[in-house]
Formats: sequence, structure tokens, C-alpha cells
Amino acid sequence: MPVTDNELAKGGISYVVRWLLRYKITLLVIVAAALFFIWWNDSRGYDDDAMAHIPVLTGVQQTSILEQEDAGSKLESSYLDYIQEFSDDGAEDTGSFEIKLHSTEAVKTSNKGTELTDGLGDQSGSVLALTTENSWSEYRFEVPEDGFYQMGMDYYALPGKRSSIVRSIQVDGKYPFYQARKLEFQRMWSESGEPWLDNQGNEFNPARKEVSGWQYRDFQDPEAKTYEPLRFYLTKGEHTLRITNVREPAAMGNIYIHSPETIPTYEEVQKNYAEQGYNQTKEVLIKVQAEESSLRSDPTLKRIEDREPATEPYNKNAITLNVFGGASWRNGGQWAEWEIEVPESGLYEIGARYGQWFLNGIPVERKVTIDGKIPFREMNGVSFPYKQEFQIAKFGTEEEPYQFYLEKGNHTLRMEVQVGALGGILEDVTGTTRKMSLFGREVIQVTGTNPDPNGDWELERNIENLVPRLQLMARTFDDTIKALYDLGVTKGSSEVSTLYEARDVLLSMAEDTRTIPGRMQQFNDLQASLGTWVNSLSKQSLLLDYLIVKSVDQEWPVPSAGWVKRTGTMLYDFAQSFTKDYGGIGNVYEGEEVLEVWVARGRDWVDIIKQMIDEDFTPETGIKVNVNVIPAQQMQVLLLASTSGIAPDVALGVEGEVPIDYAVRNGLMNLQDYPDYEEVAARFRPGALIPYEYNGGSFALPENQNFNMLFYRKDIMEELGYSEEDMPDTWEEVMDLIPILQQNGMDFFYPHAPNNPALAINEFAPFLFQHGGEFYREDGKLSNLDSPEAMDAFKMWTGLFTNYKIQKQADFYNRFRSGEMPIGVADYSTYVLLSTAAPELTGWWGMKPMPGMKEADGQINRSTGGLAQTGMIFKDTEMKEESWEFLKWWTSADAQERFGSELEALLGVEARWNTANVEALKRLPWQENDIHAILEQWEWFKEREVVIGGYYTTRHIANIWNEIVLNGKITREAVEEGVREIDKELRKKREEFGLDDDS
Repeated sequence: MPVTDNELAKGGISYVVRWLLRYKITLLVIVAAALFFIWWNDSRGYDDDAMAHIPVLTGVQQTSILEQEDAGSKLESSYLDYIQEFSDDGAEDTGSFEIKLHSTEAVKTSNKGTELTDGLGDQSGSVLALTTENSWSEYRFEVPEDGFYQMGMDYYALPGKRSSIVRSIQVDGKYPFYQARKLEFQRMWSESGEPWLDNQGNEFNPARKEVSGWQYRDFQDPEAKTYEPLRFYLTKGEHTLRITNVREPAAMGNIYIHSPETIPTYEEVQKNYAEQGYNQTKEVLIKVQAEESSLRSDPTLKRIEDREPATEPYNKNAITLNVFGGASWRNGGQWAEWEIEVPESGLYEIGARYGQWFLNGIPVERKVTIDGKIPFREMNGVSFPYKQEFQIAKFGTEEEPYQFYLEKGNHTLRMEVQVGALGGILEDVTGTTRKMSLFGREVIQVTGTNPDPNGDWELERNIENLVPRLQLMARTFDDTIKALYDLGVTKGSSEVSTLYEARDVLLSMAEDTRTIPGRMQQFNDLQASLGTWVNSLSKQSLLLDYLIVKSVDQEWPVPSAGWVKRTGTMLYDFAQSFTKDYGGIGNVYEGEEVLEVWVARGRDWVDIIKQMIDEDFTPETGIKVNVNVIPAQQMQVLLLASTSGIAPDVALGVEGEVPIDYAVRNGLMNLQDYPDYEEVAARFRPGALIPYEYNGGSFALPENQNFNMLFYRKDIMEELGYSEEDMPDTWEEVMDLIPILQQNGMDFFYPHAPNNPALAINEFAPFLFQHGGEFYREDGKLSNLDSPEAMDAFKMWTGLFTNYKIQKQADFYNRFRSGEMPIGVADYSTYVLLSTAAPELTGWWGMKPMPGMKEADGQINRSTGGLAQTGMIFKDTEMKEESWEFLKWWTSADAQERFGSELEALLGVEARWNTANVEALKRLPWQENDIHAILEQWEWFKEREVVIGGYYTTRHIANIWNEIVLNGKITREAVEEGVREIDKELRKKREEFGLDDDS
């Protein structure tokens, strides 16, 4: 009997049911997993509606009870707050006023550092120059009405230390806002010639030379967080203006005080075009290669390489420096100029081919001027959106680019870093971070620095408006996120995640206030992250390939090569990577007597070294040098090369503990065998040579060295009753100070790196040396850490964390800025950070030698080290004399000064070279007070002895700290256990190398 369709359907259903029942558990697991994945995927992002259920609060008193006690209140307000305050009171721009004061009309000047100079540039007559730090001149002037005014001046940069000129401005004896403490006036730089080629066909930047000349600059926010020059509120009548030299000598011409200038909009300029009858040009397409910039504000701005095949010019076989700017063109106020020649008068469109992939999802801006003027208001902040490939920027909108009237002939186009659109956003985040800091200190006043996280501290009763304040801070971050999205930031950008996290942590704390004491570490870390976030977004990097000037009838160039061409280029580069030597730098010599030098540093550093060799060392000595890059921090490369018989003649950038490992294996030249060694060694502090001495010989020379200093906030310490003269000189004074700090919700900082045990020995060394102790005895045979001096040093070091409860780990830079840690010991990198990335603290912080121990003669022993990098000569070299000539040249004051200057010119102040050569250090662009403090500390510079097996000392000092501080072990027990293990390893290693064998 045939089966009917109905029966087939029933059978199919029955089969499906049986199958479902059979695999029901498996299916339920799959469904549950799918639902979980959907839930997880949805929940792992941030909720843009997190504030929806939080009421909009108004009239809440957000002022911290610590506001008046907080020394941060002594800092001037920011410029934006200053303008807002006066605007709220009805202040307005004045109109049609200008006064010109000549620099020689000063009513008062400082006793030192001011001088009259004649014949500068194209100006005749005398002008006043401020030549030394803290020199000043003061002027008296009168304004006709209350309101806002702007100021600017002509200036001429005098020979100095290559840095930009910095001046501070006081009106009627006060800084109106903190930006007035640090106004920057850039120098002018150009290339000294054409790029040079090595014998491999690779292109290198020519040296940059300073161009002298008069410039005019408005008084502007040094970080470019405002679109227009700074406004100053002046009342009708007489006022004084004091200009003070903060850094670098310069002469002043005229000083201008005038009503704020009104820049017309593009719409207004268009109407003027029509009225003037300007015509559009035809058949004009001009490309100006960006790497051929005629002038720039900073020697760090240079040509760089890009490998995108549409970049002009492009060379697939060698390095071609075909683009301009990049990561170095990022700081507010940095500018570059290009010369443009147009064939006829008329209207043109202007744009650029650029790359902007530096801030994830966030656009950057440039101010554009033509022939020294902003054409119209919209050019005050031209936006360059983010994208992971090259784009064409049409100055204007995508649909309707702006038109610019240019007369036939030459014109100068300048682009200057502008942060204006983000300025208010960054100010809001900085202000809220400060509120978080004050809030955290209020919590500490209630709970103490080490609260029981399970205790009920009744914070809501003890801290007024606790929940509303947390919610309002969270709302600020939520509003900031929305403001970033309004600027065109891509949703989901990683650059916004820090704000989301801050908002959600604050909301979570407000929801359950009992968790706050246990979350203070997270809360403090968040403030550090926000500080880092503000700094990173202040850096507005941009890469330029070429500028475009064209008539309307011409098509815009294609922004990037097609995928076929890019794929072909990628495959070609991949094939070339198997045969190309990426280690060699500059001219590479073959088949002749050549000195081989390996350098364990970044390529930018090594490029400078090789350029100096080719320009200075080889012409002077006739010694040809090949330079190769090896990975920094990977010293095993040298060991492998040495054991395989292909070691170089000289190695630079070698970590300080490495030379003795080679010396004990008889792998290095004893530099004392050279007759002029003592003369060369005199370039350094005697204590800097200790780590490289072994068995009566010396096996390396220091290139650079780190150092610790005491940093302090002048304003906060003054609030606590400590003047600069009262800053602690001894550890006893530090220990007297710590309780006072902690009573005020603050703390002292001493570095401790829990995740890097190798640093523990450097953290302990100052205490050991200052107590008169040493790490080893009997020429490195035994550890000396069980000596009475070492025991006292351990007790003092660990006592800071156990008895005085200072924080075991902290971001000192951000805590210093917030005022939570107004004093502490930190290394040279902190100096660079505070000098470059904390403009609001200009003039409010200082540094001096680190605390020490008072000796019987009344001297304070401040001994400390800072093991860094060295240069050494391998024993197998067949060019022993040539190697020594090279090492002498490289460590000389002239070479070290030039390298430091070139490095700072290339990478900025952040890369300031901390040379070990004392004379070269004095020549680098330190501020006068700072270099005096550093040299005073260097009088006590002492390094630790490095011995075979000494890595156990490093390891066990970290273990001793952990046992005492974290586990509560008695100091003597922890030390004796460590010493036993250290001695065991020292003995084992000495036996291995036969060091105790008389034969």
C-alpha cells in the first residue's frame, strides 16, 4: 500500500521529536552557551545610558572641606576658568585700542641679566635683552576702559641651548592664570643642506640649523588648548606688566597691548571675494612636498620614511624620507612653513595628503595661516579625522572646500599644532581629577591610610554630600564622552575607555558607599590613568605627504594606492627581508680594515651616532666604522656573538652589570692597559667607575647614568610650614615629616617596584652607602649584607614601609601633580616629566639632592648610584688602538654634548641624554638651579660593586624586602637567610670560574 503524504509528514515529525528528545541535553547546553555568549557580548561594552536613572543634580555643594587647606588652591586658576569667571560677571572684549611699548621703555629691570643690544636682524637701534634666568623687565601702561585685552611682542632669539624661549607674564604683580607662568616663543630652524645618502642608497636627514631673525608672537596658551591668543582682564587706568626670563636668552622689540582681534568668518570673506570680483583660476594643480618644509619651530620636526606606494617620492629598494612630521609634530605651538608659488592671481582650493592614525578615533587639528595671517576664522582649527590609512584633507567641507584668494607669486603657508577643540574637554577631566584627589584625601582622613575594608566607616555621615559629589563627577565624565562623540570620535574608540571606567567606578561607589575604603587603591590608580589620558590626548601628531593648491576644475589626488599595488609592495618587502641587512646603519664598508661597533639602542639613537661618526670621527682619524643595531635589553646577543667568534670590536649601550660577566671570562680589554686611561677616566665621577672594576683592572666606560633627587611641591610644603630651606636633608628629618603629611591626607614617596626585583638593589643602595656599608667583603667572595651597617640600612629602608606606612607602590608623577604626594625621591625621568607635561606646576616645584645621613664632621652623606649603560672593547679585536680611539672620542665632552643636543632635537626634551661625562652634562640645556642641584648630588655619586654571581644579591634584596614588609619577618632573620643563599651562589660561581684557585 503506498504511503500517503500525510503519513510521511507524521513520520517526519515523529523522527524530529525522537531526535530532539534523544539530544535534548546537548541542545540545551548549546542554547545556553549561545544565550550566554549573546549576554556576554552585550555586557562587555560600556553602557551609554548608565546615567539615565541618576537625577540631574543642581545646587549641590561640591567644595571639599580640604579646599582651603589644599595647597592646590594656591595655584592660579586655568585660563578657561579665568575667562569664564570674568565673563559670568559681565566682562566683554574692548574695542579699537592698541598701545605699543618699546622694550627699552622699561620702568624697572632686574639687577642682573638685562642688557641693551644693537643691530639685531633688520632693525636699527637698541633693544632690551633678557639673557639670564630670572632676569626681568617691567612696563607701565594705561587702558581706557574695563574689559578683555590681548598682548604680544616682537622677539629675537639669542644664542642659547637650542630650546624654545620661555617667559612668564605678571600683570600688576600677579600671574592671572597658570598658563602665564610659561609662555613659549619658538626659535626658527631650517635644514643645513640636502638629505645625504649612504652607500646603500638610504636617505638621511640633513642637520638642522637655527635661523636668526625677528618674529612676532601673541601671548598664547603654550599647550594650544585655546583657539585665540590669551585674553587679560584689565580695569580702566594704569597697570604694570612684568616679563621674566624662565629659559633661554632673547631680545624684545615692541610689546603690543590691544583689543581682541576679530577674525572674519568664511562666509564674510566669500562676500568680500564677490565684491572684489575675484575669479576662479583654471588648470592649476600644485603639489608641495611636505618634507621640503622651509622653516620649522623645532629641530625635532624632520623628514621621515613612509612605505605606502602612493607616497611621493617612493623608492622600493631603499629608505626615502618622503613625509614630514609624524609623532614628533604633536605639541601645542609647534609649526612648520612651506613656500608656495602660484602662476596667477585668483581663487584656489587648498588641501593636503595626510596620515592620522595616532589617536584612536580622535581627530587632530592644525591652525593654518597664509603669509602670516589667518585667512578666516575656520582656519583656526582645521580638523584631520582619524583613519588607518592616508587621506586627502580638503580645507573646508567634503562637499564644498574653502576657496582662498592668492596673488600671483610666492606665498608662505604655515601649519601649527592646535588642541583647541579638546581644550575644554581636557580641562574638565583635569578639574574632576583634582576633585577626586580631594575626595580621596577626605576618605583617608576618616579611615586612615590602611583601613579595615570590612569596617563600617559611616562615610556618608562623615563626608558631606558624598553620594551627590560622586554622581556629579561621574556625570562630568559622561558629558565628556558625549562631547568627544560630537567631535567625531568613533564610538568604541579605546581612547574613551578610561572615561567610561572612571564614570562606572564613581557610580558603583555612590551605589554602595561601604565599598569605598576597600577600593581606594583602584580609585587612586584611576586618577593616574586619567592624568595619563589627558597627557596623551594633548599630543596631536600628524603625518604630511604633500600640500595641494589647485583650481576648482582640477580633481583631488587619490588618497592611497589600490589594494593590488599595496599587496605587491608588501610581498616585495617581505621577499627583500630575507636578504636585506636591517642591522647596518649608514655607510657600510666591505673588504677593508673597518672597526665594527654594535649599539644596543633604538634606531633613531643609532642613526645619530653613525652620522656623527661619518661627519666627525672618520674624517678626523681616518678610521672607518661599521655600526650595527642590536636589540636593547638583549645582552645575550653579545654573548652568543662572543662565543661564536664574531664579536664586534666595540659595543655601546651595554647594561651596567654585563661587563664584569665578560671580564671574568677574559673577554674584554683591560682599559687600564692604555697609557692615557687615567686621563679619560677623569671625565666621570670616580664612583661611576666602580661597577666596571675587576681584579685590578677596568673593563668599561660609563656612557650615561641615572640619579635620584628629592622633588617637592613648594606651595604645599609652604602650606605645611616648610620653606625651600626647610626641605629635609636627612632621613631623620624625612621621618619627622611623614606623620605631618599623613595627618593631612598626604604621603611621602620612596620608589619601590614590586614587579621588577632587579630595581630593589638600586632602591636599597643609598641607605647602605650612607650608613658606610658595602655589598661585599674580601674582594667579592662574601656578602657584606649581614654587617651592622647593612643591618641598620635594612631597618631604615623597610621601616619607611612598616613603621611609617608610606605607600608600597604609587604613580609618583600623577600623585605629585594632584598634591597627594607633595614630596618624594624619584629619578631623572620624573624631572623630564614635570618639566614637559605639568605646565600648571611651573614655578611651584623644585628639586634638591636626596636625603642622607649626617656624619661625624657634620657633612651629610647623600651617596647614591644609578647604574646605566656602558661602552666596552672586546679582547679578540685586531684593532685595539682604533677601538680605544673610538671609545675615547665617543665618551668625550664634545661628542656627548653633540649627541645629547641632536637627540633632544630629534625626539624632544623627553629624550634628554643623561650623560655620565660631567663637563658634557653642564653644557646641555638644564635650567640653572636644576643643574646646580644635580651636580651637588653627583658629588656623592657612588656605584655598587658588580661581582660574579651578584645576580643573587639582586634577587635576595628583593626577597628580604618582601619578607620584612609583607610577611612581618624579623629583619635579622630575613637578612641572614638571604646572606646564606647569596654566599652559597658566590662560592659556587667562584669555583666554577676558578677564581679561588691560586694556580
